[in-house]
Amino acid sequence: MFATVTALLLAGAPARAEPSDDGNRVWSVRPANAEGKPDRRTHYTLQGDPGGKVEEHVLITNSSKVRASFVVYGTDAFNTSTGAFDLLPAATKPIDIGSWMKFPSQTVDIDAGASVSVPFLIDVPANATPGDHAGGVVVSLATSGTDVKLDTRVAVRLYLRIAGLLRPTLETQKVQATYNGVANPIGKGGVDVTYTVVNTGNIRLSTHARVTVTSAIFGTRLGGEARKDLAELLPGQRVTYTAHIDGVFPAGPIDANVELEPYPDPAQPVGQQIAAAKASVTIWAVPWLLTLLIVAVLAGLAVLIRLRFGRPRPGKGKGDDPKKPTPPTPPTPPTPPRPSAGGPKRPTRSIRDMPAVGKPAVSASEKAGASAGAAK
Repeated sequence: MFATVTALLLAGAPARAEPSDDGNRVWSVRPANAEGKPDRRTHYTLQGDPGGKVEEHVLITNSSKVRASFVVYGTDAFNTSTGAFDLLPAATKPIDIGSWMKFPSQTVDIDAGASVSVPFLIDVPANATPGDHAGGVVVSLATSGTDVKLDTRVAVRLYLRIAGLLRPTLETQKVQATYNGVANPIGKGGVDVTYTVVNTGNIRLSTHARVTVTSAIFGTRLGGEARKDLAELLPGQRVTYTAHIDGVFPAGPIDANVELEPYPDPAQPVGQQIAAAKASVTIWAVPWLLTLLIVAVLAGLAVLIRLRFGRPRPGKGKGDDPKKPTPPTPPTPPTPPRPSAGGPKRPTRSIRDMPAVGKPAVSASEKAGASAGAAK
């Protein structure tokens, strides 16, 4: 990648500006070959070994109308929160490949309309880890004076792969999903999916991402997002993405699935198959409005059934004639007293009152008649 930048130079006093100076500073940066000529490269893709050295050149062109001074240095790269490639701020000291770059001088003076090829050396430390190391060659306008009010820098990407064990791996982490229903009781809603892509290996990788929604019970597809290409992710970097899927039927438990298909830079193949990264999360998609409507209908039916077939009122029992009065309930007889412990006493009778054994009993009137007859 090379670029052209225009910076506005505001003169402190008009008399100090040269007649041909319009106040603009325009410059560009691109890779160059050993002869100092521009080549077809848009960025640096290099190979190296621990403890080795790599020599390169950068071509700086001053398209301004006056001579200008530029600062050139190396720094480290990282991924922004959106996945874009970026370089450390000028005030931040590099700790990786940016610290390995050595330039003959930090400043370069270039005449108006001229180009200068600046050589630089990448001094790889002996303990450099295998894999990709990303950075950039930065060229900015020198700010030695006080007239410059805008400081702009331009850079060329630089990738250096150190020989050794290569581990091209991506992971999908922290998959989260929410279902958003609609007012229509039988309508379809949307699913918002959030996931984080992490480069856990040592190779920069791009990837194709697919996000789908399926039934957690039957596995049928309920919706999905078109495949999209994610930004190249540097080793050790992570980026969080979101996806929205419309037209998802509320089928109860559903799965939000994320599948990544990583691939390397064609200019630097890895010589091995790269495994896909998959992850999913299960959520509930319930049509709450329809559920509440069904519950309300069932509750109403339960009330009607209870009123129609509930307990009978007093005097209206089964088999009763509503026109016939109900006879009064007879009083409950008193409970007889309990006998004493010795039992009831029987009345005593004399021997005369008892009939003779073997003779018929004679009543008192017969006895009186018999006595009268004897007197005669």
